[in-house]
Formats: sequence, structure tokens, C-alpha cells
Amino acid sequence: MPTSRKRRSSTSSSSGSSSSGRSSPSPQSRTRKPSPKRRTSVPDRRSFNNSSRSHNSSATRREKREEREQEQREHEREDRKRREKKQKRDKMKPEKTEKKQDDPTAPNYEKSGLLNEAQMTYKGIKIKYAEPHEARIPKTKWRLYPFKGEDALPTMYIHRNSGYLIGRERKIVDIPADHPSCSSQHAVIQFRLVDHVRQDGSETKKVKPYLLDLESTNGTFLNNEKIDPKRYYELKEKDIIKFGFSTREYVLLHEHSEGVAEIEN
Repeated sequence: MPTSRKRRSSTSSSSGSSSSGRSSPSPQSRTRKPSPKRRTSVPDRRSFNNSSRSHNSSATRREKREEREQEQREHEREDRKRREKKQKRDKMKPEKTEKKQDDPTAPNYEKSGLLNEAQMTYKGIKIKYAEPHEARIPKTKWRLYPFKGEDALPTMYIHRNSGYLIGRERKIVDIPADHPSCSSQHAVIQFRLVDHVRQDGSETKKVKPYLLDLESTNGTFLNNEKIDPKRYYELKEKDIIKFGFSTREYVLLHEHSEGVAEIEN
């Protein structure tokens, strides 16, 4: 009897211990803490601004690079067009005169002078003379004082134009020379811009008068000496000019020359 009670008590104690082991929580579960909530990362405003700036700067750099590339392409295109035009002009240029002489059938692109002759026609009369590129209107007021023997004729003012044609053809000449020995287009007084040396040795440019004979029949005389045709002769103050066999003498003076006031009065 007493033995059976002991067994029952041992079984009950073992069952109690097992039941208590199922219901009681473990020491680890008692000390476990709740897991903290995860924080979502919020972007910083400064970092956002920096990123946007970097994006904008990269975009502007890309745009500038594209613009430079486009400009370079346009320059290359223009250069290509220039080269093509130059090649076309070179092809259209005539060959040298030496090659033209070898081939008599080749076209002649040199100046024939016909256009100048057409431009040098006035009132149906062909003018023998054309002014040079250095022709200028003088600042000095030059004058021609004609004399027939001892008689003084009206003064001729020759400072308003760059050149004066002299001859018998009154339709085209500036200064008429009616003597039968004078040619229709006898001579020219031409003002030219030429090199000039001052008294101190310095060089400058100055407009000076020149006399040119146009291959007249009886010639032109400067200070009683006949000049060569188609050649410029510089005129100076108090020079005397004669045309053909005419007895008229033309004295060259200007407004500051000595004796001008006496002659005009």
C-alpha cells in the first residue's frame, strides 16, 4: 500500500513538471526586446540641390559641345564651298600667253583696247588721250597768261580740272589753238600726283603740272625747245609754251607768282 502511493506521487510530480515545462515561457523569451521600427531615409535638400546643379551643368556642357561641333561643321562646309569655287575659277582662267602663242586657234583673253577707244569717244570724235591713274586736281591755282607779241590776251585758269586738252577741234578741246599749224588734238597739260623731295630732304607727294605732246604735226615747244611726243615734261613757274608755228606764247604762273597782280591789273 505505501509503495503504490509513492509511485503515484512520483508520476504526478513528473507530470506536473512536464506540464509546467510546457506552459512556462523560456528565460530567453522573457528578455527579448521588441525590434525598433526602420527609419526611412529622407533626402537632404542640399544634396538634392547639388545633384540638380550637377545635372544642369552637365546639360549645359553638352549643349555647348554640340554647338561647337555644329559651328565646326558649318565652317568646314563653308571652306569646302570656297575651295570648290576657287577650283571653278582656276578652271575658267585662261592659260598663259606663251601657251596661247603655241596654239593660234586658242581664244585670246587679253585686252584689245576697243573698250577704251569706245569710252574715249566724245561727240563722235575719238580722243587720242586718256588721263593716267595719278591724275589729280591741283590745290595751287595755276594760270596761263597768253601773249601775242606784246599784247596780253585773257587769262586762262587751269586749276579747276586735272587735265586740259589743247588743239583746233573746238568740240572736244579745253584750250583752243586756232593756228593752221596746230593739230586738232595737239597737246595736253596734265596735273599728276608724283613724288616730291622737300628742301630738308624729306619725301612727300605733290600735284605737279606736266606737258605732253600728242604726236602733233608741227610739235610743241617748251622754253623754245621742241619736246618729244608722248612724253611727260614737268612744267615749272614762268615756263613758256608754244604750239606749232603760232606766235602766241603761254606763260605759266600761279596766284603767288611775282608780277601776277600787275598783269591782271
